[in-house]
Amino acid sequence: MTLLKGVIFDLDGVIADTVPAHYAAWKRMFEEEGYAFDDQVYHDKVDGRRRFDGARAVMVDATPDRVSAAAARKDAYFLAQIEQGQFEVFADTLDFLRACRAEGIVLATAYSSRNVRLVLEKAGIADEFAAIVGGDDVANGKPNPDIFLLAAERLGMAPDACIVIEDAISGVAAAKTGGFFCIGIDRSGQSQRLAGADLIVASLSELRPCEIEKLMKK
Repeated sequence: MTLLKGVIFDLDGVIADTVPAHYAAWKRMFEEEGYAFDDQVYHDKVDGRRRFDGARAVMVDATPDRVSAAAARKDAYFLAQIEQGQFEVFADTLDFLRACRAEGIVLATAYSSRNVRLVLEKAGIADEFAAIVGGDDVANGKPNPDIFLLAAERLGMAPDACIVIEDAISGVAAAKTGGFFCIGIDRSGQSQRLAGADLIVASLSELRPCEIEKLMKK
């Protein structure tokens, strides 16, 4: 009996490298609003979170209306870069997608932004996924598990039949809270950030579906 039936992917840093576009958009917006922004703030407060939640985590003294307006402006800056194709898809992820499909494993994407489908369509891989879930599909963003639970539900599967692949602290926390086996992918050499994951790899080229199944059985 196949234990692994579904794989749920985060988008940023896992499927596509849109991090530079996000980072530049966040930095521009926060500096316009008068807030300091650097790598540490990005990873600790905004990475993996929905726009409003990320903006609010930094703009702690701002009114909700100001936070909402700032978050919307950040989104506009980001979308302008995506429309221009300023991102790339990771080759190791494409290879892993094909390996999963060859094993009959179904795929989903669960990403905190509502822009998930746009990015996948721009990359030409939207059809690879049986379910695509965005941050606007759930009431609570990561680190709450809602987005992953909804992705599993849309695949028609229980959490223990799926794995989640994440690269953000909040995403790992969400996956584990939801009862998923979580693989953390660390492309930056800072694997300690993802210590809550069941397995941490530097590249998806290190993974094979059959090997993941063995780990899930332990």
